[in-house]
Amino acid sequence: MNKIVKLTGILSLCLSAFLYGAEQKESNYSLSFNEDEAAWQLQYGHNGTMRSLFEDSDPATTYLQMILDGRNYHLQKNSFFNQHLEEYPGLIILHWSNKILHVTQSVQVDNQIKGFKVNISVRNLSKNYISVGLKQIIDTFNNTGDADFLINGDNPVDAEKSWTDSEVPAYWGTNPLKNDNFQVSFTSYGDRKPDQLIFSNWKRLSDSDWSFKTREGRNFSLLPYSINDSAAGIFYNPISIPPGTEISVQYALTVGGPALTLLELETEKQEITIPSPVPVSDKSLILNYSFQYDLDLIDDFINEINTLLHLENPVYNTQIEYYLGELEKLKQKLSYYEDIQ
Repeated sequence: MNKIVKLTGILSLCLSAFLYGAEQKESNYSLSFNEDEAAWQLQYGHNGTMRSLFEDSDPATTYLQMILDGRNYHLQKNSFFNQHLEEYPGLIILHWSNKILHVTQSVQVDNQIKGFKVNISVRNLSKNYISVGLKQIIDTFNNTGDADFLINGDNPVDAEKSWTDSEVPAYWGTNPLKNDNFQVSFTSYGDRKPDQLIFSNWKRLSDSDWSFKTREGRNFSLLPYSINDSAAGIFYNPISIPPGTEISVQYALTVGGPALTLLELETEKQEITIPSPVPVSDKSLILNYSFQYDLDLIDDFINEINTLLHLENPVYNTQIEYYLGELEKLKQKLSYYEDIQ
């Protein structure tokens, strides 16, 4: 028992970097991810001050959601997804995975565009076709006394509005604040463009499913609690992904105007390098992420058993049966891992 405890302790120490998130701070930017809340915090320098690119009183209000075969899932560590983080200078990569799919979201600082490039990919690890859509909610700043948004640089939007298909603008931004002209812009680039863009009250967007019904002209409040609370919803409609293939979307969040250089490169058909993990096989992905989750589970079991052994109270048969049952499940998974090696 002691050898096993020691071994799992070493494993836990090796994996500790994945448990506490990542945070990077430089003179002109701050990039961090909170693993518990699955929340990003992106800040970039503006007029000598670090400014958040979205509402930061509660970073979890800006999040990524996925619809898989008609069911909605938040991208975070839970009973459906394992979560794994990689960190490099100016770059954080998040992985969410299970036996069905592997989702990657990378966020990289880019000083040329004064902000961050975001790449999201979904790979089908199963033997069947799966249907996947993405919904990005961005909790934007309220611009008191003026329109909250600008479309294509100069068209103000001060009420609920939506665009679909070819009408979706390539870029949009928050209306510059009057006190310091601070503005955040969203620029879509790459092969896959959003299928829908919605400006609305944050709670209305967050509580809605994929069949959001826009009420043109409605303000950005939802009484009694959500007052002047604007947000943007970026929708990528569900599409069928064949086994062993993936889809991806790219966008940029910048301080000031849109990332026009990315669009110009796209027009000239020059290759844009998007940071991504080193390509590995589907089998390796399953081993890396599912196996890591099961190692954590074994570690928890051993700690619980150690606690029981040190208690003066007797250990009941029901407790023994529970752990024997869980160990049997892990044995079955072991044979599964051996089969895919």
